[in-house]
Amino acid sequence: MQGYMGDDSKLSPVIICGCKRSGTTALVRILNENGITISNEWALFAWGAWKHEFSLSDWLHNKHLEVENTEWLQHWNYRMKLSGEEAELGFPAALHAVYGSKPRWKWGDKWPDYVFHMREIKAHFPNAKVINIYRDGRDVVASMLRKQIADDVNHGFEQWVSAIRAWRSWENEVDHIAIRQEDLLRYPAEVGAYIARYCGIRLSSADHARHVVLGADEQSDDDYVAENPFAHTGAYTALFSDDDVPPAAKRLLASLGYI
Repeated sequence: MQGYMGDDSKLSPVIICGCKRSGTTALVRILNENGITISNEWALFAWGAWKHEFSLSDWLHNKHLEVENTEWLQHWNYRMKLSGEEAELGFPAALHAVYGSKPRWKWGDKWPDYVFHMREIKAHFPNAKVINIYRDGRDVVASMLRKQIADDVNHGFEQWVSAIRAWRSWENEVDHIAIRQEDLLRYPAEVGAYIARYCGIRLSSADHARHVVLGADEQSDDDYVAENPFAHTGAYTALFSDDDVPPAAKRLLASLGYI
């Protein structure tokens, strides 16, 4: 059964992207809290970029196993039914069926690396609502270093610069909104209302923006919800200095208003 908005609902997910460690999960939490089913780090839609290696049936089967064997994925994807049989419907319809054939912009997926595959996403899902979130690259790199997803400062900035350049490559041709992570923390109600207007949804709460998940710092090696959402803002100076920021990253930081 299709959503009440019509058959185009299968072409109309919400897609969240942006460099990792920039706040994509905060957006997931806000939307999920308001009845929008956004899977977190599941990368389900990525099949379009990897179809040369996997059939859609195999991809859905792999995701079924992943959800079945990963506790936190079960938490985020508890409403989804994965059998693999949906593959017969074709890619957009299959993905829509996995999410329970929800109305348009009531379902979707978050994966930071969608920023590199936006043209493929829009080709499959032309009505997608795209939300890109970005953050001060220095704080992003510091977070990467703490979480050990960057080998060193240069490697971290390579990842951040690559993601920002990818966004800039399609920002003028793809309908989307760009959210500054720091604005989301400071003005959650206002930014939440902005997201709601763009997606055409009713947002009753953006409180999750204040519940920032931090970790791998002096307080805890594990992730935890910080009472102070700004605890890591500007804290990169404990790990490196502004002199360590590569020139390409400095230019992007300046263009985004951070320096």
